[in-house]
Amino acid sequence: RWQLKQYRSLLSRRAVISDWRRKDLTPTRRAGMDVFLKRMVTMAVWPSGLWEPLKGYSGCRELRWTSEKVEHRIFGYQEADLFIMLVGCTHKQNVYHPHGTFQTLKDRISKLDRKEAYICEYPLRTTDGDEREGV
Repeated sequence: RWQLKQYRSLLSRRAVISDWRRKDLTPTRRAGMDVFLKRMVTMAVWPSGLWEPLKGYSGCRELRWTSEKVEHRIFGYQEADLFIMLVGCTHKQNVYHPHGTFQTLKDRISKLDRKEAYICEYPLRTTDGDEREGV
């Protein structure tokens, strides 16, 4: 069983994937993300197509799903059965939103290496919208 963690800044204390989900995704897209992530954590092996190496970023991977005809991505890296989520974005015709997503990925990896940030639990949402920690 997989665990999901997310990047959290020491300075702002922001949990970046939770913030991205809340601020940038429509309710339908949030629901799609919740269903996708809940399914992924139950799989022993994550399938190709939903889980791909991130080209040009050694050791990084992306989770991929579509909601409301928009491709969504979460970039991060794997440690054993743990996926550390660093940045969420949307993707359409080689354009990533927000702009600067790949630089943000590099910056967050560097900050983790320098202990200027840390990882925390990502709370999966239950079917009634409540958060469930520690999955």
